[in-house]
Amino acid sequence: MSIETKTPDLARTYTPAEFEALPQFDKRFELVEGKLVEKPMAGDEHGRIAERILKKYHRFDLEDKLGQMWFDTTFDVGTGWMPVPDLGFVKAGRIPPESKKSVKAVPDLVVEVQSPSDLRSQPEREAAIQKIADWRAVGVGLIWAVYPDRRIIEVYRPGQSAPLELNIGQELEGETLIPGFSLRLAEIFKA
Repeated sequence: MSIETKTPDLARTYTPAEFEALPQFDKRFELVEGKLVEKPMAGDEHGRIAERILKKYHRFDLEDKLGQMWFDTTFDVGTGWMPVPDLGFVKAGRIPPESKKSVKAVPDLVVEVQSPSDLRSQPEREAAIQKIADWRAVGVGLIWAVYPDRRIIEVYRPGQSAPLELNIGQELEGETLIPGFSLRLAEIFKA
């Protein structure tokens, strides 16, 4: 499959079907309120952190009996918003049929690794906060917002007004969603 080097029309409003029909570009995009929003390419640290979490999950649930986790994949959450979480997990019994395009489901768990490029300016910081709010609004039950520079993870749960902040000496847990799964933050943020 060839990749288009030109940029799509960013001023235009797209439907989810039109978004999925776009060719692959040399940049990555999410669909937000009908508009294409560029998602910067993940850097080395960002990718390694997401991969560490993914590998630990796969070692824990080798046969995906508890669910399936996707890396850097578009989700069609059914609202017209088509985000790309760093990791998205859907529990067993809710896994949709395989698709050539986006995953047609609201994830049960989302992992968002906040890169320095996500937090450079006030508008970027606000967009990162809004994305967490949007995930919560569509019904994601557990969100892990990873902040490598501060070496913390914020855990968002339904009905919780403020996130639980975990630091380097603590463990991230799968709670009731992925029972028995845990990962020390020291393993996630290793140098």
